[in-house]
Amino acid sequence: MRRCDRVRKVRAALTGMMVVLALATGCTVHGRPSPQRPDLGSLDVGGYSLEPQHEPAVDNEQYGRVVESVRLGEVMADPSESDSTLTFSLSGFSAVPLPTPAKAGAYLAAPVRSVLEKRGMLAGFAVGRTDKAVERTALVGAARLLTVLVLRFPDPTAAQRAAEEIDSVDASVSPENVSVTIPEYPAAHGHWRPNVPTIAVSLAQESFVVTLLAGHTSADLAALTTLARKAFDAQLPRLRGFAVTPREQFAALPLDRDGMIARMVPKAPGRWPFPAVAFGTEQENAGWDSAPQASGVVYGTHATVLYRGVGKPNPPELMAFSGLEALMRFPDVAAARKSFAKAQDKAAKDGLPSIPGPAGVPDVSCSKESGDLIAQLFTYTCTVLYGRYVAVLFGRTLHDFQQRVAAQYGLLVHSERGR
Repeated sequence: MRRCDRVRKVRAALTGMMVVLALATGCTVHGRPSPQRPDLGSLDVGGYSLEPQHEPAVDNEQYGRVVESVRLGEVMADPSESDSTLTFSLSGFSAVPLPTPAKAGAYLAAPVRSVLEKRGMLAGFAVGRTDKAVERTALVGAARLLTVLVLRFPDPTAAQRAAEEIDSVDASVSPENVSVTIPEYPAAHGHWRPNVPTIAVSLAQESFVVTLLAGHTSADLAALTTLARKAFDAQLPRLRGFAVTPREQFAALPLDRDGMIARMVPKAPGRWPFPAVAFGTEQENAGWDSAPQASGVVYGTHATVLYRGVGKPNPPELMAFSGLEALMRFPDVAAARKSFAKAQDKAAKDGLPSIPGPAGVPDVSCSKESGDLIAQLFTYTCTVLYGRYVAVLFGRTLHDFQQRVAAQYGLLVHSERGR
C-alpha cells in the first residue's frame, strides 16, 4: 500500500533545525530568580524596533484555517500512547497543522486530495512517530510507525463520506489492496496489501475524520489492526471535548496568542509573519519523509509537547514560530535558564565554533554552522535568554544578524517591562 512519495535535501537541514528547537529541556531549579534590567539604549539594533509589533487587523479565512488547525493540536493523541516504543519523530516530522486539502495531501495518496476538496475539508493536524531514529527515507518494514491525522469537515455527513472515500480512493492506488476491519470499530474503513507491513484506516466521528497509517516490521495483520484500534482508543475521546470554531468565524481568529509573535524580532523591520505551513520535500510518503514547518503560529502547551517529542521534561508553556525561528515561554525563569544552558551544552558537544554575541546582550549563545546542509540555509545560530523566554534565531550575514539578535533581546526586555 502506497500513500504517496516526496523528499528534498532540505529535509535533513530542517530536521537539524528541529533538533535545535527541541532543546527546551531540563529540570527546574528551586528559587525565584529575576531577569536583569539592562540599558536598552546601548544595543545596536540597526533599523529594527524594540517596540513589540501590534497584531495586524486582517479578515482572512486562509490565516484562520491555519490557526484553527493549530488549535486542533491541543486535542491530538501522541502515537506513543498507542505504542510506548514510538518515541522518535518521522524524519523530522513531529506535529504540524494541515489547514488545506493540499497540505493534508502530503500525507495521503495523491488522488485523495480531490476527496478532501469535494467534501470541504476545513482544518487538520498530523502527528507521526516511529520506534527508531530515521535519518533518511523510512523503509517499509524497517521500523514500527504510526501517523495520525485528524481532519475536520463541515458536518458529520461530509465527514462520513470523506472517511469512506479516503479509504476507497487510497485502496484503488494498487490492485493488490484488500479491505480490513477493526472489530472494535466496525464503522472504520481500512485496507492493506497482504505481505506488506502497513495498514491505512479512516474513521469518522462527528465532523472529524481520523485517518491512520500504521507500519510494522513484519506483515502481521493482527499487530497492525491492534495498533490502529489503540490509536482510535486514544484519539476519539479527545475530539469530543474540542470546541470547533464556526467557519464563518475563521477570519476573526486572533493571530497571536499571548503576544508571543509580537515578542519576536521580524525578518525585516515591520514585517509580520502571517500563518502558513510549508513542506521541504520532493516526495510524499504518508508523512514519513516530510519536513513540514508551520510559521506565524503559536503552539499551546500540548501541541508544544507533541512538537518537541516524547519524554522531554519541563516543556515550554507556549512555542511561537516565525519561519524556522522560535520563541519559547517557560513556566518560570529557572526552567528557561536550564533550557538555555542545555542549548549551550549541545552546541559545544557538536563542536560548532562559537562566535561573539551582540554587545549588551548578557545571555546569548552564538555559533557558526558547519559545512553541512544546515549551513546551506543559515550560517549563524543564536539562542537568547531573557526571563521566562528563550529565542532561537538563524542568519547568514553576521552584522545584520547580530543586530536582529540584539533587537530580539531588547524586544523581550521591553515587553516584560511594559506588563
